[in-house]
Amino acid sequence: MKTKNKRSNLRMILISIIGILVLCIGIIALRFVYLSSATKGDSIAKYDSPKSALLVTDIQNDTLGISEYGNTEPLMANINTAIKYANDSEMEIIYVKQEFMKNSLDLLLSGGMYEADSDGADLYNELSVQSDNVFSKLRSDAFSSDHFENYLIENEIDTLYIVGADASGCVYKTALGGINRGYRVIVLDDSLFSVKENALNKMLVKYQTNGIEITNIKDFIQTRD
Repeated sequence: MKTKNKRSNLRMILISIIGILVLCIGIIALRFVYLSSATKGDSIAKYDSPKSALLVTDIQNDTLGISEYGNTEPLMANINTAIKYANDSEMEIIYVKQEFMKNSLDLLLSGGMYEADSDGADLYNELSVQSDNVFSKLRSDAFSSDHFENYLIENEIDTLYIVGADASGCVYKTALGGINRGYRVIVLDDSLFSVKENALNKMLVKYQTNGIEITNIKDFIQTRD
């Protein structure tokens, strides 16, 4: 009888442990989906004198430390060139960066990268910073930041040129967030980092399917001259 009770208790303990593990996995999965999803919002107004902005996404010390990116110099040269021409033409330049609170689940999910106020979360030391327009975000989509979205509205911006990282993640989700609100969104394909380099062309097709336009650094400069 005692043996049977021990087996029954052990079974209940195992069931409880499995239930807790399933619950934890479910919470983590839901949180990951939330952090990586594109947001939706109100459509922007029709401005009398709409402006364009260059959006530099997640070019941070932790980002450029990802080994899969390999030689980062060519892409960084293109990004800094885009920033220079945007600055010379008095185009709005906006920087967004990922930041997670210390000891948070989100920081754990990121593998410890982008801890708020850390050197890793700072803008990359070789990035040309030509404005004070720097916004932090918790989710992949920059539009999850109210400060960022309000800045666009207050400055009557309706067109976003996007460069940065990563083509399959934050750049794509931010672009979708813009499309969902009625912005014209254009990415510079030779100024995008992609962990999966061989998947970049497939992503660019996906961009266009969702109404996101594609250009390159050469054409971007010509449009600003």
